[in-house]
Amino acid sequence: MRDRGFTLVEVLIALAILTIALLGVAATTALQGGGIAGTFPFGQAAVTRGYYLSTATMLAQDRLEQVKRVQYRVGADPFAPGNPPLGFTDETPVNGFPNFNRQVRVVDGPAADTKRVTVTVAFTLPTERGANQESMNISTLVAARP
Repeated sequence: MRDRGFTLVEVLIALAILTIALLGVAATTALQGGGIAGTFPFGQAAVTRGYYLSTATMLAQDRLEQVKRVQYRVGADPFAPGNPPLGFTDETPVNGFPNFNRQVRVVDGPAADTKRVTVTVAFTLPTERGANQESMNISTLVAARP
């Protein structure tokens, strides 16, 4: 009868491979230590930055949905003539989110009777050395309804 299991050599080789892989991941995260990751323990930095990015995404998507509800019809352009469009003034800060600013910009789209809407949310990411300014954009095309 043959015994089942791993030999000592197989276990040592598996541990060596796992150690090399983990050292590679650790070296990569150490090289990316700029910004907030260099000021907090890595886990806390990732959680904080993730919170700010997900909040910025939510704020941008919310504003984009509000803009998409505007009735844009052929011959009646609610987004003309200026930026930000009427009813969508720049928010500095966003109500209820003191570290976030939001703006909407509308330009003519690639085809007739279309507009490209871009929502930019900028935020101040706190760090031990001060603060980092970051931003994210979400864009969509809006077509005029007949």
